[in-house]
Amino acid sequence: MGEVIKRQNNGKFIGWYIRYYDADGKRRIKASKQPTHNEARRMLLQIEAQIARGESGVPEPQSKITVAELCSRFLNVAHPRAKSEKEYRRSASSGLNRILPLIGTLRIDKLRRRDIENARDKLSLRYKPNTVRSAMRPLGAALTWAVQQDLIAQSPMYKIVRPRLEYSHERLTTEEASALLAEAKRQAPKSPRTHSLFIGITLALRLGLRRGEIFGLRWEDVDLKGRRLTVARSFEALPKNGKARTLPIPTALLEDLEHWRAVCPKTAKVVPIGTNCRTGLARLLQTAGCKPLARGWHGLRHTFASIFIEQGGSILALKDMLGHSSLAMSLVYSHLAPSALARDVEKMKL
Repeated sequence: MGEVIKRQNNGKFIGWYIRYYDADGKRRIKASKQPTHNEARRMLLQIEAQIARGESGVPEPQSKITVAELCSRFLNVAHPRAKSEKEYRRSASSGLNRILPLIGTLRIDKLRRRDIENARDKLSLRYKPNTVRSAMRPLGAALTWAVQQDLIAQSPMYKIVRPRLEYSHERLTTEEASALLAEAKRQAPKSPRTHSLFIGITLALRLGLRRGEIFGLRWEDVDLKGRRLTVARSFEALPKNGKARTLPIPTALLEDLEHWRAVCPKTAKVVPIGTNCRTGLARLLQTAGCKPLARGWHGLRHTFASIFIEQGGSILALKDMLGHSSLAMSLVYSHLAPSALARDVEKMKL
């Protein structure tokens, strides 16, 4: 016989849990998510009856809403862990728009693993692996949220294999990066917007800042006299790994920032042109004779990292500069440092 257990933590009530033996004789403990002891007991009796009939031991809550309706609800709730809720909703909506035409009309209680796998395979015929991943990621988050809301018992996304993550190595050559900086600086005096765009580009190419870090940088985080700046936020939230980092300001960047500080609009942000500036960057790339960058600002970050390593910078220093949470993330650039490795090998004395 099973039993209902009252769980507490330091005297605080957590919830009613049920303990029972499944068809294989293994003891199971599960949060009932029921408000009272009687309802948890009723759920336990239902599970034991299903086990006796040879059915699944966990009853599934029934819900008639479709996958598309679920995703719409999910996008409208708060997302406190997102760096920018507006940006998260935009990105998640873009990904869902690709997969919902394939499974959006299915009821969530009827959605099965094979339905998602079939949708994944169809998307893989049209899109690159990372694009397919970007469609599956918010779907998985929405289904997990459905479990938390007691709309379904278990997410059908559980342990579904996603396409392998592909790292983008899109970058500019050293000559192209120099040409882009020169063109952006030439156009800077035209208006505060073009000058602001130039500052954003030089922050990306000289320090490797992410797009959110560029547009989240405040003047209070910049110490021109001490020649250092602190990357304290991404847009309005914390940086990607949740930790601030302090970087030295190279001489060329220091001069640009000092001049910009004297003429920029009265604002707390160093780059106040907003986040919707992809068109301006694309036009500058074209005018400067550079190849187009599909990932825009992220391509500039890759350019900084590549040139840094090619010109003798160390992987450990690059990790700190880029704010990577692990060395493995920085090691993708190690193949660019054959000359640096050769110098290090020559230092050995046997």
